Amino acid sequence: MTIATMTIDSHSSRREPVPAERDRIFGRRVVRTTWVLLATGAICELILRKSVPGALSLTVAGGVAIINFRWLEAVLSRVLQPGKPQFDGRSVLTIAARFALLGGLLAALLLVPAVDFVAVALGFSALVVALIIEGIRWGRVGGD
Repeated sequence: MTIATMTIDSHSSRREPVPAERDRIFGRRVVRTTWVLLATGAICELILRKSVPGALSLTVAGGVAIINFRWLEAVLSRVLQPGKPQFDGRSVLTIAARFALLGGLLAALLLVPAVDFVAVALGFSALVVALIIEGIRWGRVGGD
């Protein structure tokens, strides 16, 4: 009687990430894709239109959108968690900071004459495009 031996290759069996880890991976990929889109847009703005204020407007607006996305993600993960939600002072402060940041950007749009409004709109849109790209990728490959 022979006993067959079985070897387990550590690379062939992949550990399935838990849902919270999947959400963090998705958030990181969205932010990375947004930065790639912003860098591409800023380079195109500099090359095609030769506009440094336009490239800065695009980059700053995209950075504000990313910060807003991360803060919203943190508040929602605390408030909408299963069990006992934590709608505490930190959540309220984060929400107030988000509004202050967006208000500061809107004030800069009105007060600084060199701000390119189209570039600001494209900077905010980069996050939306990154969410769409990563959502389609997530649906096709299952988040890997």
